[in-house]
Amino acid sequence: MPTTDAAEGLTYSAEAYAAVEKAVESQGFYAPIVLAEAAELLTDLWAAGARRGVAPADWASVVNLAVVARNIVTKKYGRFSDPEGTMAKAVSPQGHLITALEEFGLTARISGPVIVDRGPDTPRGGFHGDADIEVHIYIDGGWAFAFAEYRAPAPVAPIVAPATEVGASQVADIIRAFVRGELGDIFRC
Repeated sequence: MPTTDAAEGLTYSAEAYAAVEKAVESQGFYAPIVLAEAAELLTDLWAAGARRGVAPADWASVVNLAVVARNIVTKKYGRFSDPEGTMAKAVSPQGHLITALEEFGLTARISGPVIVDRGPDTPRGGFHGDADIEVHIYIDGGWAFAFAEYRAPAPVAPIVAPATEVGASQVADIIRAFVRGELGDIFRC
């Protein structure tokens, strides 16, 4: 039975979504809308194969279609996905991000990137271990977050998400989870 993400009009199978989730494990952060879009693509690929007598399991000996679907969708929303990007395209999602962060009870402000105040459960990071978090939306596509490091380059965690209101809300949820310590110390080497 297909699942529908009514907000975005996507239709995909639960099996495809699970396969895409597995394909992104340990690959960084993905907004749920990106996973749903990759699952819809995977569902379509499986359906095309089924029309030709190819079962989903038959693909495994040749290619991991879940990884292919992940990579295709990631290309749409990752860094360098929009070489024609402009600062104006980045400003609106920043505003949506701040609004969504505030709805989670977090304090955020624009200072180039969006700066989010750390919480009591935020992992230690930055020069003195008490840095706030900075969230970037790049004009050429893609999102990322890091500790606001002022003396040395900080490790960066990319987030694959569209530069839309929905994407900004889902990025905010990932940042909320990091600030509240739910993701653990992802920057620990």
